[in-house]
Amino acid sequence: MRARRGAEPPRINARAVLEFTEMMDTLLASGLSLRDSLEMTASAGAAAEGASGAGNAYLRRGKQSGAALAAEEILSGLGRGASFAGALCALEKTFPPVYRGMISVGDKAGSVEKIFPRLAVFLREQRAIRDKTAAALAYPALVLFIALAGSLALALLVLPRLESVFSAFGGGAGETVSRNIAAIKTAFLRLGAGLLVSATVIVAARFAGGADRGAELLDRLILSLPLAGRFIVSWETLNFSFAMEALTAGGISVEAGLIEAEAVLSNRHYRRALEKVRGAVMNGGSLSAAFAGAGVFPPYFCRWVSVGESSGRSEGVFTQIRTWFQGEIEKQTQRFLLLIEPALIAIIGILILILVTAIVLPLFEAYGNLL
Repeated sequence: MRARRGAEPPRINARAVLEFTEMMDTLLASGLSLRDSLEMTASAGAAAEGASGAGNAYLRRGKQSGAALAAEEILSGLGRGASFAGALCALEKTFPPVYRGMISVGDKAGSVEKIFPRLAVFLREQRAIRDKTAAALAYPALVLFIALAGSLALALLVLPRLESVFSAFGGGAGETVSRNIAAIKTAFLRLGAGLLVSATVIVAARFAGGADRGAELLDRLILSLPLAGRFIVSWETLNFSFAMEALTAGGISVEAGLIEAEAVLSNRHYRRALEKVRGAVMNGGSLSAAFAGAGVFPPYFCRWVSVGESSGRSEGVFTQIRTWFQGEIEKQTQRFLLLIEPALIAIIGILILILVTAIVLPLFEAYGNLL
């Protein structure tokens, strides 16, 4: 085994993380232990390197070797006495927070092997959403970039020369074009200044009164956004219900699961709301009332928690919640993709209209005065 002790953990991409997860899922399903599965995953990469002597450098960096490198790092951690979850969660630059949180959840539940099938499905769905979004945005983003670049080149390079040419013919068209160009430049500067101020406010909010307090304030503002906030709430609820489903399936009570499931949440305001729910439940309050009173969790989630509490089967409702929010995220993504392309086209049209009204029409007016 080629352990790389003392070296920086590998940086592998999302495709390699998915490959590692699928390989571990397949090997564990065949009856192998965690260590044996890791050794098989690592040896598969070593065998590939040995089969291509001249291509070793590529394979060590490429997508196919990422799974083997991750397996080697985890085996190295096991050799130092760490648990599987501890060795994997130490690779913060390799595995995303949700992935590490789910492995920790599985370790607490005593069923890490059962987590990999769910993780494989989760990562495949994430990848499908990313690929669909990238494919849908590629064309409008390219069109928008070309339009903005062309407009900037026109305003900065072409129009000043045309202005000097047409201003020599009188009629005031040159002065009009000059004023309009100055107004467009001012608008660009104000837009840049606005973005800079917004970034400064965000940074200040994140660190005001301590990092945690500022970050929670920022996350709360993000959740209040009309479209993005709803999507993030659905995403966090999916991750939370996913964790609760795994925990309760492993025999952990709902009350204890509320503590462990916090590891999969990335939004601090959502996490703080879960802490309030946990405190209310620990003080003898109703689980459904605590979720409903937190003001963050979606109504559908609260209704199903109430159903589970009334039926005495709170553990079983998290599967239903996870399934529903998977579909909800897909619907929200599709709705966004349907709206973004016409929105970009409208932005381009407005930009062209501004240029025509502010610059092109005065130039034609000056040309008409020459005739």
